[in-house]
Amino acid sequence: MRHAGLLLPVLLLAACGQSGEGGASGAEPDGEAAVSDAVAADEASLGPKDMIDLQASGITVPAQDGDETLEVPFGSLREATEATLAGVLGDVLSRQEYEECPGGPLAVTEYAGLSLTFNEDDRFVGWFARAPYTPADSRSAMLAADGVMLEEDSTLGEEFTIGDPAGPIISGLFAGEGDDAAVEALWAGTNCIFR
Repeated sequence: MRHAGLLLPVLLLAACGQSGEGGASGAEPDGEAAVSDAVAADEASLGPKDMIDLQASGITVPAQDGDETLEVPFGSLREATEATLAGVLGDVLSRQEYEECPGGPLAVTEYAGLSLTFNEDDRFVGWFARAPYTPADSRSAMLAADGVMLEEDSTLGEEFTIGDPAGPIISGLFAGEGDDAAVEALWAGTNCIFR
């Protein structure tokens, strides 16, 4: 088994999604964050690299196997984004077009556990994560961390945010209201989420 690590600088994180054939997601969050616990993932579902850092401003692939750190910030071109992340995320499961998203039309490239969102200009504008890219921390552990706040009036369910509300944030959903509820999804940037 491989480990898909998400490092959370000063304990931050979040995500959510919907799919047609593969998947899509949505929201407008951001904030330099990733998850502190490594999450086990099946080798067949991931590429040859072991880790990514999901951040409020994009995705970073830490230096591994002698390779350099790779930065994929929001605003990167789709072709370059997909090429850079191909060795980490594995095979593309599907590509979807969503014409009626709250922020306008979006295209989504779906991988096992992670969706990348692109705007009409083919720019990388968001990500949406599920297992194995979500933290193993419980709801109580997450909410005890600095910078993690429950969204009281969310229409999505048990939504939370990570980061300074004045800056880019990561958003997420807990699987329920109990202290031991798992993190179900995380997202940052622009996604196709209807509130």
